[in-house]
Amino acid sequence: MKTPREILLERHQAAAPKLDEIRKTTVAAVCDRRFHSPAAKDRRYSWHELFFSLRWHLAGMGAAWLMIALLSLNVGHATSLASAMPREKIPPAQIILASLRENRRELLELIQPTESRDARPAKLFPLPPRSERPDEILTA
Repeated sequence: MKTPREILLERHQAAAPKLDEIRKTTVAAVCDRRFHSPAAKDRRYSWHELFFSLRWHLAGMGAAWLMIALLSLNVGHATSLASAMPREKIPPAQIILASLRENRRELLELIQPTESRDARPAKLFPLPPRSERPDEILTA
């Protein structure tokens, strides 16, 4: 049994050469009109027209490359600033921790409402280990 496609191809097989000839003449006429018209001869592309038509694209790409260049210049400076500080000027760890805790406390004050705060202030320094505490003797 033949498929519908095979039946259609058999019926219209004689029309294929005529359609090819019509296609060739139409394409030739369109090409002749496009390349041999007076407007096509007067139109000459220059570098100025090419870049003028791409000005927004080139401006965007230029801005992107400029941003990349600025960011790449700034990459290496962050580590050199930390190493440039002398060791004598670096505060001890206890002072750094105390300032961080104070900063955290101030931030929590700003964020949390006043009703939810504790009545007693937070301790800045943690208690020393039990082994280092003095012995307390309670007498009743």
